[in-house]
Amino acid sequence: NLHLKASRFTKQVIIRKQQILSKHKNKDKQKPHSKPARQIKSKPVLTENKYYAWGLFAVFAVMVFLASSFKITGDDDFFWHLATGRYVVEHKVVPDTDVFGFATQGDEWIPFEWGWDVFTYGLYNIAGYNTILVFRSLAFVFIFLMYFLLLRKFKVNTFIIWLVLFTLLVAIIDRLSPRPHIITYIFFTIVIYLLTSFKYLDRKKYIKKLYFLPLIFLIWCNMHMGVMAGGLFLFVFTVSEVIIYYYPRKFSTNEIKPLSQAHLKILLIVSVLSVLALFVNPHGIHTYIYAYDHTKMKMLETVNEWRSPFDTMYGSFVTTLYKVFLFGGLLILIYAYIKKDLFYALIYIVLFFYSIRAIRFTVDYELLITFFFATSLSYFVIRMSSSSMWGKAFDFLRFNNGVKIFLALFTVYICFQIPNGKIYESLKYYRIFGWGINGDFIPVQLFDFMKENNIKGIPFNQFGTGGYLVWNFPDQKNFIDSRNLNDRIFNEYNSIMVMAPGFEKKMEKYGFDYVIYLDPDLIRRQNQMKSIIVSYLSTNPEWKLVFWDDKSFLFLKNIPKYSGVINKYEYKILSPYTAIFQTQVFSKEILGDPERTKEELKRKAETEPNGYIYRGMDAIAKKLLPGLQ
Repeated sequence: NLHLKASRFTKQVIIRKQQILSKHKNKDKQKPHSKPARQIKSKPVLTENKYYAWGLFAVFAVMVFLASSFKITGDDDFFWHLATGRYVVEHKVVPDTDVFGFATQGDEWIPFEWGWDVFTYGLYNIAGYNTILVFRSLAFVFIFLMYFLLLRKFKVNTFIIWLVLFTLLVAIIDRLSPRPHIITYIFFTIVIYLLTSFKYLDRKKYIKKLYFLPLIFLIWCNMHMGVMAGGLFLFVFTVSEVIIYYYPRKFSTNEIKPLSQAHLKILLIVSVLSVLALFVNPHGIHTYIYAYDHTKMKMLETVNEWRSPFDTMYGSFVTTLYKVFLFGGLLILIYAYIKKDLFYALIYIVLFFYSIRAIRFTVDYELLITFFFATSLSYFVIRMSSSSMWGKAFDFLRFNNGVKIFLALFTVYICFQIPNGKIYESLKYYRIFGWGINGDFIPVQLFDFMKENNIKGIPFNQFGTGGYLVWNFPDQKNFIDSRNLNDRIFNEYNSIMVMAPGFEKKMEKYGFDYVIYLDPDLIRRQNQMKSIIVSYLSTNPEWKLVFWDDKSFLFLKNIPKYSGVINKYEYKILSPYTAIFQTQVFSKEILGDPERTKEELKRKAETEPNGYIYRGMDAIAKKLLPGLQ
């Protein structure tokens, strides 16, 4: 009985306790505490309107298209690439010795960009130069679209995307030309898209897409040697994943997990196949040996793109923006440390040392690092407290639709300023919007004259005209072009051009019978004519000037095969060198043969009525011959 009573009492105590607790809970619900416990304020979740984001990118894409739509200017490489494509198609072979130069015939030359050459020659056959130029513009739109899509996948705000991509567009302005590096830039973005999406977003979805990498590298290695930078990127990615797999405690988190054994195995197989694909080209490993030897030529020291980006002799807004990306990349290292992301750290360090070697590699760095820079910047911006001044400012910039409208209007404004050249003028950067060839830089008129008069022979041509020569005259060979075949031919060329001791004997040795000289800046640096071969040719009776304009000269040797052209077109009086540097002789010749002066002035008025040098000559002639009209 005692046990039964104790048990009942215990139950009553428990019931009473439950009643009291229930009463207190109900009071808490009805009447909150006047002094609540310390609450943690979480950052409000803000979202952006995707329609505004896509609208902003749409006008940005138009700006990219317009910015990359400009005429071919001072780019002789463009023409020998076309000539190479034509040669490969017509002869059905990729050469391994020079086929364009008579002085270098038989010297080793491997056109390792032959795939691009054939591709662009095919485009040319569709609708001429403009097909290639439109492809160029669309290619850059595609590159920026890929980055936009990728950064959107990684939840980077549109304001940050616009800011980074706009900076990138200005930074790579020097490399928007229609040359084979475009293929490298396209494949850079595709490889980055595939690998980062696989690593960070959806491994099951993207693992199968990695099988496309060997095919990409197969195409890439036959179109541009930038494939080596792509291979370096893949190598760093693979090495980082192997290290993370074997040391997961040091280099992995819940966000960034190591690959499974099956995924790592597939990545290794894909990487090995991609390496093997590099050797599937017409000349195998010898292609890379030749390309490497090519970079060791002494003459490259005279080429701006092979200078150091820190060279004080070569500074511009382009190199400044490169340094912004380079040292701004320190954000990537900090991000990598916080996130324990080995890949971010390794890729920045490797690309840092890759890019500082020469200006040529800076754009590679900028394009490859853009994704990592943008995502790191986004991470630190998001971490800012909304209550801080900077946090509020960035929240406004990132999520206010008015900001996106302003950026869109600003982008539209730039779009209108590109065709009229105002943007390039403000940057002090020469570029002509449009399509086709810029005749102010390319000697179109001179070559038209050569075609009309069937001028063929053994040329001494200026360095920047060799490609245009072999493109326009498939049955002729040049003396030199911008393929930079070897130091020997460049030294020979340079010694003749600057009239170094013994240059006349060299001219006789090669048997030149016509000379082409081009300098698009001739009217701004006329004194240069005194120190180059133009002065020799202008004063030597064995050579006759038959064509000239504000940028180019054509001299023919006084030999029988050119007698008809010389008799018809020789400029006996209107010689720019005589008019500028031998004014007394020039005046005497005008007065000595007024009829010849009138005939030559009339010819120049028909061919180059607005020529700067011609107008100066015309003014002098009218003073000396008052009746001259």
